[in-house]
Amino acid sequence: MKIKTIFITLSITLLIASSCSLFTPKNQAVLNMDISNTRKIAVLLADTMQAITIDSLDIPSSGRLTYKIKLSEPGFYVLDLLQGKRIPLYLEPGDYITIKADATSDFEGDMLSGSEGLEILNQINKENFISFQLIDSLENELSDAESNGTYNSEIRANLDAAYESRVKQHQKALLEIIEKYHNKLPVIFAFYQSLGQYPLINPMENFEIFEKVEKGLNKKYPNNMHSIFFANRNAKIKEMVELDRKRRENAARIKEGNPMPDITLANDAGEIISLSSLKGKAVLVDFWAAWCRPCRMNNPKIVSLYNKYKNQGFTVYSVSLDGIPNQPSPRDAWLAAIQEDKLDWPYHVSELMGWNSSVVNDFGIENIPYVILLDKNGNIAAVNPPIDMLESILKGLL
Repeated sequence: MKIKTIFITLSITLLIASSCSLFTPKNQAVLNMDISNTRKIAVLLADTMQAITIDSLDIPSSGRLTYKIKLSEPGFYVLDLLQGKRIPLYLEPGDYITIKADATSDFEGDMLSGSEGLEILNQINKENFISFQLIDSLENELSDAESNGTYNSEIRANLDAAYESRVKQHQKALLEIIEKYHNKLPVIFAFYQSLGQYPLINPMENFEIFEKVEKGLNKKYPNNMHSIFFANRNAKIKEMVELDRKRRENAARIKEGNPMPDITLANDAGEIISLSSLKGKAVLVDFWAAWCRPCRMNNPKIVSLYNKYKNQGFTVYSVSLDGIPNQPSPRDAWLAAIQEDKLDWPYHVSELMGWNSSVVNDFGIENIPYVILLDKNGNIAAVNPPIDMLESILKGLL
Protein backbone atom coordinates (compact mmCIF):
# COMPACT_ATOMS: atom_id res chain seq x y z
CA MET A 1 0.00 0.00 0.00
CA LYS A 2 1.30 3.43 -0.88
CA ILE A 3 -0.29 5.45 1.88
CA LYS A 4 0.88 8.75 0.46
CA THR A 5 -0.94 8.17 -2.80
CA ILE A 6 -4.18 6.84 -1.41
CA PHE A 7 -7.22 8.65 -2.68
CA ILE A 8 -10.50 8.04 -0.94
CA THR A 9 -13.83 9.11 -2.32
CA LEU A 10 -15.79 10.35 0.65
CA SER A 11 -19.22 11.84 0.99
CA ILE A 12 -20.78 13.70 3.89
CA THR A 13 -21.36 12.10 7.30
CA LEU A 14 -25.09 12.26 7.87
CA LEU A 15 -26.99 12.40 11.18
CA ILE A 16 -30.48 10.98 10.91
CA ALA A 17 -33.67 11.69 12.83
CA SER A 18 -37.25 10.61 12.34
CA SER A 19 -39.28 11.11 9.15
CA CYS A 20 -41.93 13.79 8.71
CA SER A 21 -43.02 12.66 5.27
CA LEU A 22 -46.65 12.33 6.33
CA PHE A 23 -46.98 16.10 6.15
CA THR A 24 -45.68 16.45 2.60
CA PRO A 25 -47.63 16.14 -0.69
CA LYS A 26 -46.70 12.96 -2.48
CA ASN A 27 -45.38 14.57 -5.66
CA GLN A 28 -42.59 16.52 -4.02
CA ALA A 29 -39.87 16.52 -1.37
CA VAL A 30 -39.37 19.45 1.00
CA LEU A 31 -35.92 20.62 2.12
CA ASN A 32 -36.00 22.68 5.30
CA MET A 33 -32.51 24.22 5.35
CA ASP A 34 -30.31 26.23 7.69
CA ILE A 35 -27.17 27.09 5.68
CA SER A 36 -24.34 29.28 6.95
CA ASN A 37 -21.35 31.04 5.33
CA THR A 38 -22.68 31.18 1.79
CA ARG A 39 -25.20 33.44 0.04
CA LYS A 40 -26.11 31.16 -2.83
CA ILE A 41 -26.45 27.42 -3.41
CA ALA A 42 -27.26 25.20 -6.38
CA VAL A 43 -29.53 22.16 -6.51
CA LEU A 44 -28.35 19.36 -8.82
CA LEU A 45 -30.07 16.24 -10.05
CA ALA A 46 -27.68 13.28 -10.16
CA ASP A 47 -28.55 11.02 -13.06
CA THR A 48 -26.60 7.86 -13.80
CA MET A 49 -23.69 9.68 -15.45
CA GLN A 50 -23.51 13.25 -14.11
CA ALA A 51 -25.04 15.87 -11.82
CA ILE A 52 -27.14 18.49 -13.64
CA THR A 53 -28.02 21.85 -12.11
CA ILE A 54 -31.80 22.25 -11.85
CA ASP A 55 -32.02 25.35 -9.69
CA SER A 56 -30.05 28.16 -8.02
CA LEU A 57 -31.13 29.56 -4.66
CA ASP A 58 -30.28 32.76 -2.81
CA ILE A 59 -29.67 32.24 0.90
CA PRO A 60 -31.24 34.91 3.18
CA SER A 61 -29.17 36.53 5.88
CA SER A 62 -30.77 34.22 8.45
CA GLY A 63 -29.55 31.24 6.45
CA ARG A 64 -32.96 29.62 6.70
CA LEU A 65 -35.15 28.67 3.78
CA THR A 66 -37.55 25.99 2.62
CA TYR A 67 -37.29 24.53 -0.85
CA LYS A 68 -39.67 22.13 -2.58
CA ILE A 69 -38.49 19.75 -5.28
CA LYS A 70 -41.08 18.23 -7.56
CA LEU A 71 -40.34 14.59 -8.20
CA SER A 72 -42.33 11.61 -9.37
CA GLU A 73 -39.82 8.91 -8.40
CA PRO A 74 -36.94 8.41 -5.96
CA GLY A 75 -33.60 9.83 -6.97
CA PHE A 76 -30.23 11.21 -5.98
CA TYR A 77 -29.60 14.93 -5.66
CA VAL A 78 -26.73 17.20 -4.65
CA LEU A 79 -26.69 20.50 -2.79
CA ASP A 80 -23.72 22.53 -4.01
CA LEU A 81 -22.89 25.14 -1.37
CA LEU A 82 -20.55 26.84 -3.87
CA GLN A 83 -17.64 26.96 -1.43
CA GLY A 84 -16.01 23.73 -2.58
CA LYS A 85 -18.53 21.66 -0.65
CA ARG A 86 -21.28 19.40 -1.97
CA ILE A 87 -23.89 17.50 0.03
CA PRO A 88 -25.35 14.33 -1.55
CA LEU A 89 -29.02 13.55 -0.93
CA TYR A 90 -31.41 10.71 -1.63
CA LEU A 91 -35.03 11.87 -1.96
CA GLU A 92 -38.36 10.14 -2.40
CA PRO A 93 -41.76 11.71 -3.06
CA GLY A 94 -43.21 12.78 0.27
CA ASP A 95 -39.87 13.29 2.06
CA TYR A 96 -39.49 16.18 4.49
CA ILE A 97 -35.77 16.70 5.01
CA THR A 98 -34.05 18.94 7.53
CA ILE A 99 -30.56 20.18 6.66
CA LYS A 100 -28.16 22.21 8.81
CA ALA A 101 -24.78 22.83 7.21
CA ASP A 102 -21.83 25.21 7.19
CA ALA A 103 -20.47 25.88 3.70
CA THR A 104 -16.92 26.51 4.97
CA SER A 105 -16.49 23.65 7.46
CA ASP A 106 -16.01 19.94 7.02
CA PHE A 107 -18.96 17.56 7.00
CA GLU A 108 -18.63 16.32 10.57
CA GLY A 109 -20.73 19.14 12.04
CA ASP A 110 -23.52 18.97 9.46
CA MET A 111 -26.92 17.54 10.36
CA LEU A 112 -29.38 15.95 7.95
CA SER A 113 -32.50 14.07 8.94
CA GLY A 114 -35.90 13.00 7.77
CA SER A 115 -35.91 9.71 5.83
CA GLU A 116 -34.80 6.11 5.74
CA GLY A 117 -32.82 6.88 2.60
CA LEU A 118 -30.67 9.36 4.50
CA GLU A 119 -30.21 6.80 7.26
CA ILE A 120 -28.77 4.36 4.73
CA LEU A 121 -26.43 7.02 3.34
CA ASN A 122 -25.44 7.89 6.89
CA GLN A 123 -24.37 4.34 7.64
CA ILE A 124 -22.37 4.13 4.42
CA ASN A 125 -20.68 7.48 4.98
CA LYS A 126 -19.94 6.73 8.62
CA GLU A 127 -17.71 3.88 7.45
CA ASN A 128 -16.10 6.19 4.90
CA PHE A 129 -15.35 8.74 7.60
CA ILE A 130 -13.71 6.12 9.83
CA SER A 131 -11.50 5.05 6.93
CA PHE A 132 -10.67 8.67 6.15
CA GLN A 133 -9.57 9.32 9.73
CA LEU A 134 -7.41 6.18 9.84
CA ILE A 135 -5.71 6.92 6.53
CA ASP A 136 -5.01 10.47 7.62
CA SER A 137 -3.47 9.14 10.84
CA LEU A 138 -1.36 6.59 8.96
CA GLU A 139 -0.11 9.26 6.56
CA ASN A 140 0.91 11.41 9.52
CA GLU A 141 2.74 8.51 11.14
CA LEU A 142 4.59 7.79 7.93
CA SER A 143 5.51 11.43 7.45
CA ASP A 144 6.76 11.73 11.05
CA ALA A 145 8.85 8.58 10.73
CA GLU A 146 10.44 9.83 7.51
CA SER A 147 11.14 13.29 8.96
CA ASN A 148 12.77 12.09 12.20
CA GLY A 149 14.73 9.28 10.53
CA THR A 150 12.99 6.40 12.33
CA TYR A 151 11.31 4.92 9.26
CA ASN A 152 12.09 1.23 8.74
CA SER A 153 10.55 -1.94 7.36
CA GLU A 154 8.84 -2.75 10.66
CA ILE A 155 7.04 0.60 10.71
CA ARG A 156 6.01 0.11 7.09
CA ALA A 157 4.68 -3.37 7.86
CA ASN A 158 2.68 -2.06 10.82
CA LEU A 159 1.16 0.75 8.76
CA ASP A 160 0.29 -1.66 5.96
CA ALA A 161 -1.28 -4.10 8.44
CA ALA A 162 -3.39 -1.34 9.99
CA TYR A 163 -4.60 -0.24 6.57
CA GLU A 164 -5.42 -3.77 5.41
CA SER A 165 -7.29 -4.43 8.64
CA ARG A 166 -9.43 -1.33 8.12
CA VAL A 167 -10.15 -2.28 4.52
CA LYS A 168 -11.54 -5.63 5.68
CA GLN A 169 -13.62 -3.94 8.39
CA HIS A 170 -14.96 -1.44 5.86
CA GLN A 171 -15.84 -4.19 3.41
CA LYS A 172 -17.60 -6.20 6.11
CA ALA A 173 -19.63 -3.18 7.23
CA LEU A 174 -20.72 -2.36 3.67
CA LEU A 175 -21.76 -5.95 3.02
CA GLU A 176 -23.87 -5.90 6.20
CA ILE A 177 -25.55 -2.65 5.11
CA ILE A 178 -26.24 -4.07 1.66
CA GLU A 179 -27.67 -7.26 3.11
CA LYS A 180 -29.96 -5.30 5.44
CA TYR A 181 -31.23 -2.88 2.80
CA HIS A 182 -30.90 -5.03 -0.31
CA ASN A 183 -34.24 -3.86 -1.71
CA LYS A 184 -33.74 -0.15 -0.98
CA LEU A 185 -32.57 2.08 -3.82
CA PRO A 186 -30.04 4.20 -1.86
CA VAL A 187 -28.08 1.06 -0.98
CA ILE A 188 -26.55 1.10 -4.48
CA PHE A 189 -24.39 3.95 -3.13
CA ALA A 190 -22.46 1.27 -1.18
CA PHE A 191 -21.37 -0.44 -4.41
CA TYR A 192 -19.65 2.72 -5.62
CA GLN A 193 -17.38 3.13 -2.58
CA SER A 194 -13.65 2.66 -3.05
CA LEU A 195 -10.31 3.09 -1.35
CA GLY A 196 -7.74 4.28 -3.84
CA GLN A 197 -8.48 2.77 -7.23
CA TYR A 198 -10.09 -0.39 -5.93
CA PRO A 199 -13.82 -0.90 -5.20
CA LEU A 200 -14.55 -2.08 -1.68
CA ILE A 201 -17.24 -4.42 -2.96
CA ASN A 202 -15.44 -6.53 -5.53
CA PRO A 203 -17.87 -8.05 -8.05
CA MET A 204 -15.43 -10.86 -8.80
CA GLU A 205 -15.72 -11.97 -5.17
CA ASN A 206 -19.23 -10.84 -4.23
CA PHE A 207 -21.31 -10.98 -7.39
CA GLU A 208 -24.13 -12.85 -5.66
CA ILE A 209 -24.86 -9.73 -3.57
CA PHE A 210 -25.00 -7.64 -6.75
CA GLU A 211 -27.61 -10.03 -8.10
CA LYS A 212 -29.60 -9.99 -4.87
CA VAL A 213 -29.80 -6.20 -4.85
CA GLU A 214 -30.69 -6.11 -8.53
CA LYS A 215 -33.56 -8.52 -7.92
CA GLY A 216 -34.83 -6.48 -4.95
CA LEU A 217 -34.63 -3.17 -6.82
CA ASN A 218 -36.23 -4.56 -9.96
CA LYS A 219 -39.21 -5.70 -7.93
CA LYS A 220 -39.66 -2.41 -6.05
CA TYR A 221 -38.34 0.16 -8.57
CA PRO A 222 -38.68 -1.52 -12.00
CA ASN A 223 -38.78 1.73 -13.98
CA ASN A 224 -36.36 3.85 -11.96
CA MET A 225 -33.35 5.00 -13.99
CA HIS A 226 -30.92 4.14 -11.19
CA SER A 227 -32.37 0.65 -10.84
CA ILE A 228 -32.19 0.14 -14.61
CA PHE A 229 -28.61 1.46 -14.72
CA PHE A 230 -27.62 -0.89 -11.88
CA ALA A 231 -29.15 -3.86 -13.72
CA ASN A 232 -27.39 -2.95 -16.98
CA ARG A 233 -24.12 -2.52 -15.12
CA ASN A 234 -24.62 -5.93 -13.51
CA ALA A 235 -25.13 -7.53 -16.92
CA LYS A 236 -21.71 -6.26 -18.00
CA ILE A 237 -20.15 -7.32 -14.71
CA LYS A 238 -21.68 -10.78 -15.09
CA GLU A 239 -19.98 -11.14 -18.46
CA MET A 240 -16.67 -10.17 -16.85
CA VAL A 241 -17.20 -12.61 -13.97
CA GLU A 242 -17.96 -15.44 -16.38
CA LEU A 243 -14.96 -14.53 -18.51
CA ASP A 244 -12.74 -14.49 -15.44
CA ARG A 245 -14.10 -17.89 -14.35
CA LYS A 246 -13.34 -19.38 -17.75
CA ARG A 247 -9.91 -17.76 -17.80
CA ARG A 248 -9.08 -19.32 -14.44
CA GLU A 249 -10.30 -22.70 -15.61
CA ASN A 250 -8.21 -22.42 -18.76
CA ALA A 251 -5.14 -21.33 -16.79
CA ALA A 252 -5.53 -24.38 -14.52
CA ARG A 253 -5.20 -26.69 -17.57
CA ILE A 254 -1.79 -25.26 -18.42
CA LYS A 255 0.47 -27.41 -16.27
CA GLU A 256 3.30 -29.83 -16.80
CA GLY A 257 2.26 -33.19 -18.23
CA ASN A 258 -1.03 -31.98 -19.71
CA PRO A 259 -1.61 -31.93 -23.45
CA MET A 260 -1.24 -28.45 -24.88
CA PRO A 261 -4.48 -26.90 -26.18
CA ASP A 262 -4.22 -26.12 -29.86
CA ILE A 263 -3.70 -22.61 -31.23
CA THR A 264 -4.90 -21.91 -34.74
CA LEU A 265 -4.10 -18.38 -35.91
CA ALA A 266 -2.99 -16.63 -39.08
CA ASN A 267 0.43 -15.30 -39.95
CA ASP A 268 0.98 -11.94 -41.66
CA ALA A 269 0.16 -13.43 -45.05
CA GLY A 270 -3.19 -14.71 -43.80
CA GLU A 271 -2.06 -18.35 -43.77
CA ILE A 272 -3.42 -20.41 -40.87
CA ILE A 273 -0.73 -22.08 -38.78
CA SER A 274 -1.86 -24.58 -36.16
CA LEU A 275 0.37 -25.32 -33.21
CA SER A 276 -0.69 -28.97 -33.44
CA SER A 277 0.89 -29.20 -36.91
CA LEU A 278 4.30 -28.98 -35.21
CA LYS A 279 3.97 -32.27 -33.34
CA GLY A 280 7.16 -34.25 -33.68
CA LYS A 281 9.23 -31.22 -32.66
CA ALA A 282 9.98 -29.71 -29.28
CA VAL A 283 8.25 -26.32 -29.42
CA LEU A 284 8.64 -23.15 -27.42
CA VAL A 285 5.32 -21.28 -27.51
CA ASP A 286 6.26 -17.67 -26.94
CA PHE A 287 3.56 -15.08 -26.13
CA TRP A 288 5.15 -11.69 -26.70
CA ALA A 289 4.69 -8.26 -28.32
CA ALA A 290 6.77 -5.60 -30.02
CA TRP A 291 5.74 -3.09 -27.32
CA CYS A 292 6.83 -5.41 -24.46
CA ARG A 293 10.33 -4.42 -23.37
CA PRO A 294 10.96 -7.56 -21.23
CA CYS A 295 9.91 -9.67 -24.23
CA ARG A 296 12.37 -7.88 -26.47
CA MET A 297 15.10 -8.39 -23.87
CA ASN A 298 14.35 -12.13 -23.86
CA ASN A 299 14.45 -12.45 -27.63
CA PRO A 300 18.26 -12.72 -28.04
CA LYS A 301 18.29 -15.73 -25.71
CA ILE A 302 15.43 -17.39 -27.58
CA VAL A 303 17.17 -16.68 -30.89
CA SER A 304 20.34 -18.28 -29.53
CA LEU A 305 18.41 -21.42 -28.48
CA TYR A 306 16.70 -21.64 -31.85
CA ASN A 307 19.92 -21.33 -33.83
CA LYS A 308 21.63 -23.89 -31.63
CA TYR A 309 18.93 -26.58 -31.64
CA LYS A 310 16.81 -25.96 -34.78
CA ASN A 311 18.48 -28.85 -36.55
CA GLN A 312 17.81 -31.19 -33.62
CA GLY A 313 14.01 -31.01 -33.71
CA PHE A 314 13.36 -27.71 -31.93
CA THR A 315 11.38 -24.69 -33.11
CA VAL A 316 9.54 -21.64 -31.81
CA TYR A 317 5.87 -20.73 -32.28
CA SER A 318 5.48 -17.00 -31.58
CA VAL A 319 2.10 -15.50 -30.70
CA SER A 320 2.11 -11.71 -30.77
CA LEU A 321 -0.16 -9.62 -28.52
CA ASP A 322 0.42 -6.50 -30.55
CA GLY A 323 -2.62 -4.36 -31.17
CA ILE A 324 -2.95 -2.43 -27.90
CA PRO A 325 -4.74 0.95 -28.17
CA ASN A 326 -1.64 3.17 -28.13
CA GLN A 327 0.00 1.36 -31.06
CA PRO A 328 -0.63 3.48 -34.17
CA SER A 329 0.32 0.64 -36.52
CA PRO A 330 0.42 -2.74 -34.73
CA ARG A 331 1.13 -4.76 -37.85
CA ASP A 332 4.12 -2.63 -38.82
CA ALA A 333 5.46 -2.71 -35.25
CA TRP A 334 5.07 -6.51 -35.09
CA LEU A 335 6.85 -7.15 -38.39
CA ALA A 336 9.59 -4.63 -37.63
CA ALA A 337 10.30 -6.30 -34.27
CA ILE A 338 10.58 -9.70 -35.97
CA GLN A 339 13.17 -8.26 -38.34
CA GLU A 340 15.06 -6.21 -35.76
CA ASP A 341 15.31 -9.07 -33.25
CA LYS A 342 16.16 -11.63 -35.98
CA LEU A 343 13.31 -13.99 -35.09
CA ASP A 344 14.02 -16.20 -38.10
CA TRP A 345 11.68 -19.13 -37.37
CA PRO A 346 8.68 -19.32 -39.72
CA TYR A 347 5.90 -19.58 -37.15
CA HIS A 348 4.67 -16.06 -36.30
CA VAL A 349 0.96 -15.55 -35.71
CA SER A 350 -1.22 -12.81 -34.28
CA GLU A 351 -4.76 -11.46 -34.16
CA LEU A 352 -3.31 -7.96 -33.63
CA MET A 353 -5.88 -7.40 -30.90
CA GLY A 354 -3.57 -6.87 -27.92
CA TRP A 355 -5.08 -8.04 -24.63
CA ASN A 356 -8.35 -8.77 -26.44
CA SER A 357 -6.69 -11.61 -28.32
CA SER A 358 -8.45 -14.94 -27.86
CA VAL A 359 -5.32 -16.62 -26.50
CA VAL A 360 -5.29 -14.32 -23.46
CA ASN A 361 -8.41 -15.96 -22.04
CA ASP A 362 -7.74 -19.36 -23.59
CA PHE A 363 -4.48 -19.64 -21.65
CA GLY A 364 -5.21 -17.36 -18.68
CA ILE A 365 -2.36 -15.03 -19.61
CA GLU A 366 -1.89 -12.15 -17.17
CA ASN A 367 1.56 -10.93 -18.15
CA ILE A 368 4.05 -11.27 -20.95
CA PRO A 369 6.60 -12.56 -21.74
CA TYR A 370 4.91 -15.91 -21.16
CA VAL A 371 6.38 -19.11 -22.58
CA ILE A 372 5.30 -22.75 -22.61
CA LEU A 373 7.74 -25.48 -23.62
CA LEU A 374 6.26 -28.55 -25.32
CA ASP A 375 7.75 -31.99 -25.86
CA LYS A 376 7.62 -33.74 -29.22
CA ASN A 377 4.22 -35.25 -28.41
CA GLY A 378 2.63 -31.86 -27.83
CA ASN A 379 2.55 -32.21 -24.04
CA ILE A 380 3.53 -29.41 -21.70
CA ALA A 381 7.07 -29.82 -20.38
CA ALA A 382 7.46 -26.45 -18.61
CA VAL A 383 5.25 -23.41 -17.94
CA ASN A 384 6.96 -20.02 -18.00
CA PRO A 385 10.32 -21.19 -16.64
CA PRO A 386 13.09 -18.61 -16.19
CA ILE A 387 14.59 -17.94 -19.59
CA ASP A 388 18.04 -19.07 -18.39
CA MET A 389 16.65 -22.51 -17.46
CA LEU A 390 15.11 -23.19 -20.86
CA GLU A 391 18.17 -24.79 -22.38
CA SER A 392 18.65 -27.38 -19.66
CA ILE A 393 14.96 -28.38 -19.89
CA LEU A 394 15.08 -28.43 -23.68
CA LYS A 395 18.09 -30.76 -23.77
CA GLY A 396 16.03 -33.38 -21.97
CA LEU A 397 13.39 -33.25 -24.70
CA LEU A 398 15.65 -33.71 -27.73
